[in-house]
Amino acid sequence: MPLFEWTQEYSVNVRELDEQHKKLVDMINKLDESMKSGNHGDAIKVILDELLDYTAYHFETEERLLVQYGYPRLENHTKEHDTLSWRVLDMRTRYESGEGVEAKEILDFLTGWLKNHILLSDKQYGVFLNSKGLR
Repeated sequence: MPLFEWTQEYSVNVRELDEQHKKLVDMINKLDESMKSGNHGDAIKVILDELLDYTAYHFETEERLLVQYGYPRLENHTKEHDTLSWRVLDMRTRYESGEGVEAKEILDFLTGWLKNHILLSDKQYGVFLNSKGLR
């Protein structure tokens, strides 16, 4: 059973963004599986790099749509994105410097952050974008 199971509860009802969120969930589950198999040391750097690249792509997509449709909470939403990006970058830097970062720390942070961000922030823009006709 995956650590983070995607359910309709997490849908923002915008197909492109839901698909991107599912990919982020898959990345978290991939790290969890690597951790369970004992191969998480090598997987950490790869997954952190993938997360940094993919979150940048995802956040750009989200923010572009929010600007395009005039989302009134854009500034706060962007700050939340920045928080995640800086935290993942810090974890990668600590890992690469040999300072160390535990896969569990990454999993706990990412799972908690993504669930809360989708349920509390993204759901709000979902309703807003849906009201503008975007699905």
